[in-house]
Amino acid sequence: MKLLYITSLSGKRVNGFMRSAILAATELGIDFTMACNMDEADKLGYAADCKKYGIHTVHVDFDRNPLGYKNLLAHKQLNKIVHDGKYDVIHCNTPIGGVLGRLCGWEQKVPTVIYQAHGFHFYQGAPLTNWLLYYPVERLLAHWTDILITINQEDYKSAQKFRLRKGGRVVLHPGVGVDIKSFANEVVDRDAKRKELGIEDKVAFFAAGTLNKNKNHTILIDAIKKMNRDDVALLIAGEGENHKKLQHKIDDLGLSQQVKLLGFRSDIKEILKAVDCFVFPSLREGLGMSAVEAVASGLPCVASNNRGVREVLTDSPFLFEPHDCKTLVKHMTAMLDSTTRTQEAERAQLTIDQFDISKSIEHYKMVYHSIPTNEI
Repeated sequence: MKLLYITSLSGKRVNGFMRSAILAATELGIDFTMACNMDEADKLGYAADCKKYGIHTVHVDFDRNPLGYKNLLAHKQLNKIVHDGKYDVIHCNTPIGGVLGRLCGWEQKVPTVIYQAHGFHFYQGAPLTNWLLYYPVERLLAHWTDILITINQEDYKSAQKFRLRKGGRVVLHPGVGVDIKSFANEVVDRDAKRKELGIEDKVAFFAAGTLNKNKNHTILIDAIKKMNRDDVALLIAGEGENHKKLQHKIDDLGLSQQVKLLGFRSDIKEILKAVDCFVFPSLREGLGMSAVEAVASGLPCVASNNRGVREVLTDSPFLFEPHDCKTLVKHMTAMLDSTTRTQEAERAQLTIDQFDISKSIEHYKMVYHSIPTNEI
């Protein structure tokens, strides 16, 4: 069986976003090709990864902006790839990949089209514009979808209302999976790492993610200012369009000695072992996999109260509404106590095994194995 896995952006290397799907396909002997925008990829590293996993990649000029003119070119490119490749299955991800993947699947009469929703843009509490724009589009595209994979309970219930292609179905999947043991078993010289990061004498909070509006990092900087304590630090790892804006805010508030933008980091596992608490203030998450990584590393989490985070941090007493800086400060202040941190970290670890990569691989295998074909 030939499968085309579509996602808008490649990432620098083959990463956790697509790894469990790749491993599931490999175990089933499926010919796996990934179509994505490779502009930001580490080309040599990606080639090595593809050789390691036994997969192929093709470049498509996807633009993350739904109205970006490049998506017209991407549609043409993807149609040719699908036509020439004679794929049995399209497994598309991300909003742009999901739209163009399903459109090309319909145009090229691909037998099975899978769409994996990593968090619908319409959800309880979402802006009305999101419902007016994204909900009708998703209902329409459902007619060209055979399997709709959702990763949280709220999206799963919403998707039940869609009319998929004849015989189509909606499934609930435990995200893209985290190698929990690798985070738990990471060994690092904590003192040396803290010295390297400049947090030796501070309680260190850590956030990781793309520097954009949705990740809501500005509220963390405001919280550090309101805490007004010299014994706390905030580290933020990631790249994105908000980098300059965040740095200006840090400088304007006089927090350059306490708040640091780390940029892209390849040592996230080491950092998680060196800091004291993970903070996760996103406005929207499909599933809070960063929280899983943090908890697996032994950290407590202070996080925003959204559907994806609630799925991971079940019954957490340290959730806050995404714009409620007062409650965020309260929770972060509580985390200055080492006993509180230990108790919350232990409580959170009780529920994260369900998001292990092994569970994700098995779910993908069940989905792929259910596809009608004589070639598996």
